[in-house]
Amino acid sequence: MNILELCLSNGFGGLELYAFRAAQALDKNHDIIAVLNNNSKLADHFASNSSIKTVFFKRSRGFLPLLNARRLARLVDDNRIDVIHMHHGKDLALAAFAKYFSRSKPSIVYTRQMQITRSKDDFYHNFLYKQMDLMLTITKRLEADAKKFICRYPEKIKTLYYGVNAPEYFLNEDERKQQRKNTGFEADDFVVGLLGRLEESKGQHLLISAIAEANNKGSNLHALIVGHEMNRGYRNTLKQLAADEGIAENIIFMDFVPDPQRLMQLCDCIVLATYEETFGLVLPEAMRAGVAVIGSNSGGVPEIIRHGETGLLFDTGDANSLCEQIMLLATDPEKRSEIAANGKQDADSRFNTDDHFSQLQQLISSVTDRSQTG
Repeated sequence: MNILELCLSNGFGGLELYAFRAAQALDKNHDIIAVLNNNSKLADHFASNSSIKTVFFKRSRGFLPLLNARRLARLVDDNRIDVIHMHHGKDLALAAFAKYFSRSKPSIVYTRQMQITRSKDDFYHNFLYKQMDLMLTITKRLEADAKKFICRYPEKIKTLYYGVNAPEYFLNEDERKQQRKNTGFEADDFVVGLLGRLEESKGQHLLISAIAEANNKGSNLHALIVGHEMNRGYRNTLKQLAADEGIAENIIFMDFVPDPQRLMQLCDCIVLATYEETFGLVLPEAMRAGVAVIGSNSGGVPEIIRHGETGLLFDTGDANSLCEQIMLLATDPEKRSEIAANGKQDADSRFNTDDHFSQLQQLISSVTDRSQTG
């Protein structure tokens, strides 16, 4: 099968990395061409980490990318593309018009990772979604929203949860102690980790306030906050907040790291404090690393965590509620171990990378089979 992976996004987060991972996984059994933005970090990532054929497009201005669509249609026909697998919402018009202009009429499979917040029931959007053959949402909640707002094509929408890798390496206890020491923690410190972009919506400030509250009550908790700044200076803002709360010595900041699961293993629990996360990839990553998790009770997070069994949920945006859940794990090691073990078992089963991409291939094949027999 010939598959075209389409992602013209300029960003370089979970969505873009998933486009790369999908291309890599599908390339094992199919012929892949990646169509990318020529000025993107994703293009650089493909160039440095794969041998997949890439073609570069500049993003069109406006909502009718007709020139790019005709160019993409020629690429589709020349390479006998069976499926356009797309990821970025702004690329839907490009894919739909390319299919319309092409002779071969490839199937369009859209992995939808971002929220849908308004109705798409107008002439223009109905044309676009009519061209789409399958939308794969990453949570059941997103599937429900998609069926609500794209109301004419509910049969085209279904959920396929993300797959995440298990850690490449599990630290033994001696290695964990040594790496904690190298990072700046003592062996017996209780360390809460938060890994993600440094921005207000990710909730790093909530974790700092929760640690401060716990320490004011006589505990001595620590935090490891990892991620790159979205706005220059925000890390210093967070450091100042920690200083104002009197816990500057308890918080260690690190920039983005390529192997987050190794750092996760240095922590006693991992927190996702985002106000509204569509999925929350860091949670199954931590769970597969054998670390207890706490997540905000919103978005797709409650589909990942069964509260009290595979993780804990706190009231979104509430530092006091987050503090309560952290303290539960800090004061009850047996409960923490039980949650970590249950979480790992659940994530290994539900969010396994190999299983995910096997299902993706089956779904893509089913779409192309229908289009050929139809």
